[in-house]
Amino acid sequence: MRALLSAILSTELGLALAEVHSYMRYPKVVYLGGAPMLGKTTVARILACRLGYSSISADDIAIAIGSVTRRDRHPIDYREYYIVNSKEKLIQDANNGHERLWPALRTLFQKHEAWGHPVVIEGWALRPSYVHSLTGDVSGLFLLADEALIEKRVRSSDFSEGASNVELMIERYCERSFWYNAYLCDEVTRLGLKALVISDGMRPEEVVDECLSLLSRDGKQ
Repeated sequence: MRALLSAILSTELGLALAEVHSYMRYPKVVYLGGAPMLGKTTVARILACRLGYSSISADDIAIAIGSVTRRDRHPIDYREYYIVNSKEKLIQDANNGHERLWPALRTLFQKHEAWGHPVVIEGWALRPSYVHSLTGDVSGLFLLADEALIEKRVRSSDFSEGASNVELMIERYCERSFWYNAYLCDEVTRLGLKALVISDGMRPEEVVDECLSLLSRDGKQ
């Protein structure tokens, strides 16, 4: 029993020391933004695992809040939502949704930076102008890509299965994603934020390696 207790304490101490070491070299709170379908969630989970941090999805926060505050949101099937609405309406909805969500996400950042566990927060609602206003030990980056890669990712996913018009759904989804990716490129440049342009064939682990280099205080992984 004493040996087991010693092993448990040693493991917990080791994890705690590893965590302290991580946020001595990296920000305590890391954000990861980008257009949909660029692998933010997968990259954030691997990144959090490497750092010994927690991982939070802003999309999950949005779904949870929406389920109790906006029961009328997207009342139709999500596939039909993209088919029946114009590109302009999709963009307007995204803008409104991100604006409504940001106060909750800002509080999440502030609480974790002040006294919470080190964390990686990812989601497409994390806009450059929003995260640029954050203070304290918070930093991160945006994943960017060319339109060909975005469309390839969209077409290779199964989210359009069952749509009444698969091609129209993909077209509208891509149009909004292209717009958002271009918007992020412009805003990241304007505000001087970090970004990583991912290329076709990059494995999530390779993306994480690049993220760690960009986020490290000493420029090393």
